[in-house]
Amino acid sequence: MENIKIAFCGTRGIPAAYGGFETAVDEITKKIIVQNQGTDCYIFCRSHSGKIIEDDFEGRKRIFIKGSDNRKLDTFLSSINTGLYLLKNRKKFDYVFWFNNANFFGILLTKIAGIPMAINTDGLEWRRAKWSLPFKAFYFLSSFLICLICRNLISDSISIQTYYKKRFFKKTKFIPYGSVNIPNEFDLSDQMSILAKHGVEYGKFYLQITRFEPDNLPLAIVKAFSETNLYKEGYKFILIGYKDSTKYSQEIMKLHNQSGVYIFPANYNIKELHILRKSAYCYVHGNSVGGTNPALLEAMISCKRVMAIDGPFSKEVLGPQLGNYFKETTLKEDFLKSQLMNDQSLGMSIRIKEKYNWDEVSLAYLSLAERSKVQNNYSKNIKGDFLELD
Repeated sequence: MENIKIAFCGTRGIPAAYGGFETAVDEITKKIIVQNQGTDCYIFCRSHSGKIIEDDFEGRKRIFIKGSDNRKLDTFLSSINTGLYLLKNRKKFDYVFWFNNANFFGILLTKIAGIPMAINTDGLEWRRAKWSLPFKAFYFLSSFLICLICRNLISDSISIQTYYKKRFFKKTKFIPYGSVNIPNEFDLSDQMSILAKHGVEYGKFYLQITRFEPDNLPLAIVKAFSETNLYKEGYKFILIGYKDSTKYSQEIMKLHNQSGVYIFPANYNIKELHILRKSAYCYVHGNSVGGTNPALLEAMISCKRVMAIDGPFSKEVLGPQLGNYFKETTLKEDFLKSQLMNDQSLGMSIRIKEKYNWDEVSLAYLSLAERSKVQNNYSKNIKGDFLELD
């Protein structure tokens, strides 16, 4: 196939050590360079250095762009600097994928540069409780404007796709998230060591792995668990994800070592997290805003049972037959009901393999870039209307 140069922008970069989009870019680009060896993948990463640094990383090219030490300004500044780089080096790239509408200024600069692109819109960020009203307004307006100026938008959830069609009258392309391929085999000694490290017994603890943000409900969930008295029956609740000291995270930390609740720092060790999921009685998924959430997919790969927030995104991923759904207002009762759940690991594993496959996800992204390349070549050689992309 013809050589294609694709840029992946808007994330913190690789190796993935933050969230879902970083993992997505890592997995998609690893697959693409195998599926089409004529493709060069450029991944824009964030740096606090003023210098632009480029290197090679596991067959892909990284470009480090300056962000900001201020978390609230990091996305805005890095997106502008990424957009300026693309504008200056517009002939270097055949296609650009942006992730997250909050990168509006970089997306706008890419439009000005005339480089074909697609945007993965992310979830409905303006519904997140953590954001101030000005940011919510900015995010909503950015999403609206992106729908006007960009032809190709990607939704990783049918629910998000439906929302964009109804709210913005915009058709998007559905490309789901993929699930990480985690080997099921591990040494018993490793399992015993990791369980001991967290002070739990096999099958006697609930688990949540999440960022400490209100929309993920970690505070409400651990409060409800402590009210159930399940700890008196030997159950514990392990919450993993503490990273930054905020007013919200401090409220959560007050519950550490209370009524069976134990809180641990953010952990990116795939093997260790897999063993914890595999050993837990039940995984609790509280992410209430967003599309297809990677934490839920990872739980379905490894866990025996899943309690998930009652909402369209959870139901889309789990389907009608799997998981137990909870409401924030009835969490205590829902915890008690979870004690009656059967082992659903086989059903969840089958659904993951059928619906959320990185090979198919990466092929869908590659197809968008290849079709744009064909269209551009066609337009250079034949006068007339462009071929329309879906």
